[in-house]
Amino acid sequence: MTGGSSTFPYVAAASAAFVLFVTVGTLALPPFAGAVLANLGTAVGSLATVVCLAWTGWRARGADRHWRVLIGLALGPLAFVLAWHIRQVLEHGPSVATGPPETSNVFLLIIGLALAGVLSFPTDSVDATDRRVGTDRVGRRWYVITVLDSLVVVGSVALLAWSILLGPLVAPRRVDTAGLLSAVGATVGFLILLAGILLLASFRRPRSGLALALLGAGLGAMMLYAAIYALVIAKDGRTIPPPVDLLAVAGWQLVFLACLVPVPALAPPAPRRTPRTLWAHAALPYLALGVAGGLAASQLIIEGAVGRVETYGLLGLLLVITVRQMMMLGENTRLLVSVRASRQELHHQAFHDPLTGLANRALFADRLEQALAFRDGRPFALAYCDLDDFKRVNDTLGHGAGDELLRTTATRLRAAVQPGDTVARLGGDEFALLLESGRENPEAVCRRLAATIRAPCTLAGRSRPVGASFGLVIADPKRHPMADSLLRDADLAMYAAKREGKGGLVAFRPDLSTPESAPQARADLERALRGDDPDNLVEVRYTPVVDLHTWRTVAVEATPRWVRGHTREYAPEPLYRLADEAGLTMPLLDLILRQVCCGLATRGPARAPAPVLVAVPMNRDLEESPVAGVADLLADHSLPARSIALTLTSGGGLPNLTVGVPVLRRLADRGVRLVLDGVGGDRSTFAAWRALPVDLVRLDRCLTHVGDASSHGRAYLVREAVLAATARLDLTVIATDIGDAAEARELASVGCHHGTGPLYGPPRRLDETPAITGSAPTGASFPRVPGP
Repeated sequence: MTGGSSTFPYVAAASAAFVLFVTVGTLALPPFAGAVLANLGTAVGSLATVVCLAWTGWRARGADRHWRVLIGLALGPLAFVLAWHIRQVLEHGPSVATGPPETSNVFLLIIGLALAGVLSFPTDSVDATDRRVGTDRVGRRWYVITVLDSLVVVGSVALLAWSILLGPLVAPRRVDTAGLLSAVGATVGFLILLAGILLLASFRRPRSGLALALLGAGLGAMMLYAAIYALVIAKDGRTIPPPVDLLAVAGWQLVFLACLVPVPALAPPAPRRTPRTLWAHAALPYLALGVAGGLAASQLIIEGAVGRVETYGLLGLLLVITVRQMMMLGENTRLLVSVRASRQELHHQAFHDPLTGLANRALFADRLEQALAFRDGRPFALAYCDLDDFKRVNDTLGHGAGDELLRTTATRLRAAVQPGDTVARLGGDEFALLLESGRENPEAVCRRLAATIRAPCTLAGRSRPVGASFGLVIADPKRHPMADSLLRDADLAMYAAKREGKGGLVAFRPDLSTPESAPQARADLERALRGDDPDNLVEVRYTPVVDLHTWRTVAVEATPRWVRGHTREYAPEPLYRLADEAGLTMPLLDLILRQVCCGLATRGPARAPAPVLVAVPMNRDLEESPVAGVADLLADHSLPARSIALTLTSGGGLPNLTVGVPVLRRLADRGVRLVLDGVGGDRSTFAAWRALPVDLVRLDRCLTHVGDASSHGRAYLVREAVLAATARLDLTVIATDIGDAAEARELASVGCHHGTGPLYGPPRRLDETPAITGSAPTGASFPRVPGP
């Protein structure tokens, strides 16, 4: 914005009053005085306009500055012509100048500068595609074509005016040739500027329609003044009526107002160009040239010859139109290339995943249909690949890291298969591979792919392990006549691989087609956790934790059971695996914690079997999980913090202490007890003994059945070392999976304090669990017995 919109009406009113004053004075005064007043008004208007253009151009920026500076430079030299013209009027009155000085022809030399200023007026393309391709590149080409169109249209109009009007007037008399050429050149120049403005207004979006309209009106008034001046010279006239000078006064005032109008940074929205508008833009110069050519043809038929001016004019116009046509051919070629590239891009987007660049579900389905239709006895295989713990990556490191992991996995898969194979991303973290090359055993290919994906990946500045589960199915014409059956079997094999241990490979076999392996189970579990179906529920039951010396119940373990439609019941381990596969671990844990607290509060502190051990995955980010609010949940139910002990498990993968230590430390400070699970197993970690305030440990079941001291087996020695470490650290030890009384006595003799397992009965409802009495008062810590 270069001027205040609030002051523009006052300036416009003052300018109108000035024009009215000059008009009344010119018409009321005698011809000599009126001519002097009109020329003085023109001089004042021109000076004010040039100063205004310079001032607003200095304050403006970008395209708004360019047009003001260029037009100011173009109109500045006219001040010399106006000064000379005032002197002529003072010496000779309102007469036609017979010999204008060379400075009066400067306008003919700077018409290009003025046209550049007009075409630099801030406008925007009406086509979004032009802006997408690049405004500068398209704008330069468009401006060149606009200049050529202006030359053709104005040249055609000038030829018509010469043939119909000026030529017949000049032929029978002698005229001032220099003056006539100067006047005609000025008229043609103003016509070119006016044509450029009309083309801008018609085929572009001006950012200020008012400023462009005022500029066009001002140049139009000056064009009329120059045209009348040329007619007077052509008629061999000697005087210019003073009212004609008023056109120049009005023209300068209109240009002065145009440079004061604020120009916004963006053009107002406009409808997209219609085919009719595009056709008019292309046909306009040819229409004007056709009219001029038709006039020359009629002149040839009637008079038998074409005038010299018409001949040279038509040749010049043909040259310009040829250049324009070549420019249009270049533009059309560019548009065709752009359309072809756009089609290719749209086709690629329709059949490829935008994040990884792999084939998407639609393209993969098409390739699979073709493979089934044209297999001709050739074997091919389909593999499903699902990243392990991908949701945890998104939850802990953010979705940006998850996207980077997907891109890295896609690159590894694409590089590890043969050229004839297809790799696709079906959605989320699930990939599919269509192995058609037949150069290598499909199972060997999948094992190599699994090993390739397992390479560490740098995510969020840290090296992270990556794992993927593969499900493989070999296409069988009898079992897989359609693509759906092949996809279903691959899906079943992949989820079987997750259940058997993440990071593995399972080839499809018929016994996998069981209800618990169907993907529908995931949707049923989600409904069960929401409580939408009374016949599909997750219930918490409790197994006792017994003192191995006194056989009294000192605690209970919360074990969830999923009763699915009164026909099938899922034990805790498959339930936890299915929840982990479906990304429902935290909703399941939330339900367990709430049911435990509600049950303890309902039973009352006098009969509550506290503490209750609740399993918590140690490889999760617990900051925003239900675990972080367990202390507040206990307080809401008026239960002491030691009513629940969090059993830290490794889940389906290796333990990751870095994501949960801060939360667990805060809970321990508020009195919540921590139990370390799986000690001595495949995924146990001794780092938690140092990083967390753990005061209880659960031995892995592999350390329960190790034999006696006489066997001196490696497992026995490991258990002996673990128990010695717990004794030194003053930790309570819970043995697991105890099956008979002899095992219980043997475990007690080597230093285990408590035990749990089938020996002590199946999981029970809370109201069937006995209250803790004797040496373990309600809400207190576990009773301690000395080791051997």
